Amino acid sequence: MKNLQALLQDIDQLLDEPPKPTSPSGEDQSGPANVEEDALLTALKQNFGYASFRDGQREIVEAILNGDNILAAFPTGYGKSLCYQLPALTLPGVTVVVSPLISLMKDQVDGLRGQGIESVALLNSSLSWEEYRWELDRLKRREIKLLYIAPERFRSRKFLNLLDSVSISLFVIDEAHCISQWGHDFRPAYLSLREAIHALHPRSIALFTATATPEVRQDILRELEIEPCRILSRSVQRPNLKFSVYEAADDAAKYALLETCLKQFEGSGIVYAGRRRETEEIAQFLQLRGHRADFYHAGRTGMERKRVQERFFADDADGLNIIAATNAFGMGIDKPDIRYVIHWTMTGTLEEYYQEAGRAGRDGETARCVLFYCPDDRDLHEWFIKESAPNKRDLLKLLKLIETFPAVAGFRMIAADELEWLSDFKETKIRVGISYLEKLGFLRRWYNLPSKLSVRITSSRATNDSQRMFLRQLSSRSPVTVMDFCREFDLRPDRLMEQLVDLQSDGYLRYWGPEELMLIKLLRDSDLFASISEDQMGFEDYLHRKRRQIDQIVLYALANACRGRLVLQYFGESVAADYRCGNCDRCNPMYQLAENETELTKHQ
Repeated sequence: MKNLQALLQDIDQLLDEPPKPTSPSGEDQSGPANVEEDALLTALKQNFGYASFRDGQREIVEAILNGDNILAAFPTGYGKSLCYQLPALTLPGVTVVVSPLISLMKDQVDGLRGQGIESVALLNSSLSWEEYRWELDRLKRREIKLLYIAPERFRSRKFLNLLDSVSISLFVIDEAHCISQWGHDFRPAYLSLREAIHALHPRSIALFTATATPEVRQDILRELEIEPCRILSRSVQRPNLKFSVYEAADDAAKYALLETCLKQFEGSGIVYAGRRRETEEIAQFLQLRGHRADFYHAGRTGMERKRVQERFFADDADGLNIIAATNAFGMGIDKPDIRYVIHWTMTGTLEEYYQEAGRAGRDGETARCVLFYCPDDRDLHEWFIKESAPNKRDLLKLLKLIETFPAVAGFRMIAADELEWLSDFKETKIRVGISYLEKLGFLRRWYNLPSKLSVRITSSRATNDSQRMFLRQLSSRSPVTVMDFCREFDLRPDRLMEQLVDLQSDGYLRYWGPEELMLIKLLRDSDLFASISEDQMGFEDYLHRKRRQIDQIVLYALANACRGRLVLQYFGESVAADYRCGNCDRCNPMYQLAENETELTKHQ
């Protein structure tokens, strides 16, 4: 009897897909699109109802239509989505958009369909099997021009084969800073996008981010191996945002400042704090003073977080007007009328601060962005750096620990919390350490996998003995311990997961399980580690970069001159020495708290 490795090879033969599409004349449709200027304006008006482009939008659209690879760094609220949606409707093939959040995908797809654009679809875990199959059939029939996909979908070889069978004119990555190890977000599934791009050979690639320093931009391009690439950007400054900083010696001073701010600010707002405990205490403080407030952090259940977010977005009497949150309340917070964002705790970087503050005023109306600065905040971030920064001894310890985990076909499945317990390292240090070990060529991290998964067979219509046997083996062991199953049948864990994704897509089964394990393949053993010098590892560069980032946010907080100028310089923009933004408390006294409101306000 065949083992499951051979059976899976048999199943692969069932996954053939049609050839690349051609025009009626038989010619490949992936060639360049020639679109005249007036035709662009006509398409803009017909599809989106706009008579003209915003500054910078036409440049992006024309670059994409010209087949250029681009990285567009445009501020929040600038209309970045139109910059790929319009070319998607014009180009001959399919535009693939990788988006990190299901809610964002749904909002954009619903919005386009509301405008009468039906050649749009999304593929993610929110779809039922019937909905998923319907969209795949539409894709095969060439009825889709714009396809939104969660990054996790690219782990399926069959799905990549399907995409490769249609002409991919444009490959878009939204929130591209997720790719950078120096960015302010991290999503392991984004690590697979480089391989997806190499497999699909899209005509052009477009990367979009709202806030990225020159260093982060270069890291994105290096990680994705995109060359050449045009970098297109506009100033990060948003004139409707008004920035202020107030110094507070302790929490009591911060609470007094918070009360003063809320007497002056109207509408809904967010109070960002650095610790979960602080968000709960702030929410309680606000509730006792009659505010409709709640807290949001990663320690709450998914259901609780969803409820808080929905109440914050609601406009009825049950809605919230203030959320106290950690940075877990992040991407996807697309409430347009947030009138203020207050930072109870100084962020670790100016980039993080501007990203979070930028969630205010997305409707273009005036909004306030306030930072409570406490000198002790620097000590907190210095501690974070110390906890996250690896050294050669730490990396060797981490590598040796990874070697102790059992391997199947060269792969190890490792829980981050188990590494934390065994190494006594914090999660951030483990993530940074694994990144360094990968850069040095000692391992490769793939995506996250479940340790155990439950399987329910949903169809008995398997077409051959190989499929039936594979499904029977899975169902008889449910819940399946992934590592044991792979070891028993000599399967690569990544290969097993690819097959599960494909079989679920085809309606044969449903599987579920938390993806809590890192999938790691060791490439070199720890005996070779001694030959790597500290200089090669770049630890000093890491420490210097992190401390420089703290220096920048402290400099911003203590600035005696225009704060806007410091922000522009940080993001690589050239500004005159006497530049004044007019939108901060250093340029305009109307953005300071009234002197008679509190003795705790610092006026310099």
